Amino acid sequence: MSNFLYKQIKDHLLQLIADNRQVPHYKLPSENQLAMKFNTSRITAKRALTELQEEGYIYRYQGKGSYINTEKQNSKAEPSASFICMLLPNIGSNFISNIVSGARTVLKQNGYHLLLMSEREEDLLQDNLVSNLVELGVKGIIVFPNSSARYNKDLLLLAFNKFPVVFVDRTLHNIDVSSVSSDHLEMSKKAVQHLIDRDCKNIGLITVPAEYGSSSARRISGYERAHMENNLLIKSSNILYVTKDMPDLTERICEYFRTNPDLDGILSYGDIIGIHVYSAIRACGIGVPQDMKVIFFDNEYMNYQDILPFSSTCISQRSLEIGETAANLIIKYLKKHSIGNDKIMIDCDIIEKDSTRI
Repeated sequence: MSNFLYKQIKDHLLQLIADNRQVPHYKLPSENQLAMKFNTSRITAKRALTELQEEGYIYRYQGKGSYINTEKQNSKAEPSASFICMLLPNIGSNFISNIVSGARTVLKQNGYHLLLMSEREEDLLQDNLVSNLVELGVKGIIVFPNSSARYNKDLLLLAFNKFPVVFVDRTLHNIDVSSVSSDHLEMSKKAVQHLIDRDCKNIGLITVPAEYGSSSARRISGYERAHMENNLLIKSSNILYVTKDMPDLTERICEYFRTNPDLDGILSYGDIIGIHVYSAIRACGIGVPQDMKVIFFDNEYMNYQDILPFSSTCISQRSLEIGETAANLIIKYLKKHSIGNDKIMIDCDIIEKDSTRI
């Protein structure tokens, strides 16, 4: 992984050369100074200086130091294009689009370009995409993991070796990798409390399993904690675990409603699962909000309210802020040449619609 640090050192020196090309006898940092600045070995620093000498950008005097070669006027001593890559499982949701938009705005303001790559986790493993991106000169990587919560080893290895990597929408506990996500535990607590405040006594949860990611696990914990804090009984039968690719998903949810006729509130996963929840509520003839009050995670259906059976209250994540915060972290690490272990959690908002109005 010294290759990654070597490239950072070389780009840093190229920038010094570009900024000081007209300064007579400008002396560049020594091998020891560069090694200390980038927290690496003298050998790595020496490699960067040696290559610049071979390419004609600098000349070196034994025992005196390295200096800019002002005679190399026709060559542009500019660093490679400043690209930050964002790896995404897809770009189909408003949530992801807003994260991208927030990151792009901050990066553009700071002179960086955003490179989007939408790849499955399996493809990252097979194609060595992460290593190739670094070799191409990408300065940092923002990662939106897929819902299976499996992390590419190359990504973790990059982070361990002080390459700027920030995960979004997942918090990696006990792993030294920075992340920016919504506060999913508080989000779920807030939603359950919203239902309790509207006289719901028997609240169900429709969710993907906890092993699908830290966000799902924390939402389940938030649901349970809100019940405990309000002295409400937690019934295991009130929690339905589903996945997007389950066959007959609408019928499974209908069966869940039929076997839990006393449910008067539902907190549900959104996305495709949420569409099946809508279908099941309509198929079962459940009145919303008079029979059951409903809250969805994420504000995904606002553009489709006219064709849905009811307008739903939702927990809205601040996705623009997540993207902006992730980009700012990458920029901070690049400027300081020091990688932190920031775990930033961002609040959410309740947008109330007809499905919970009394």
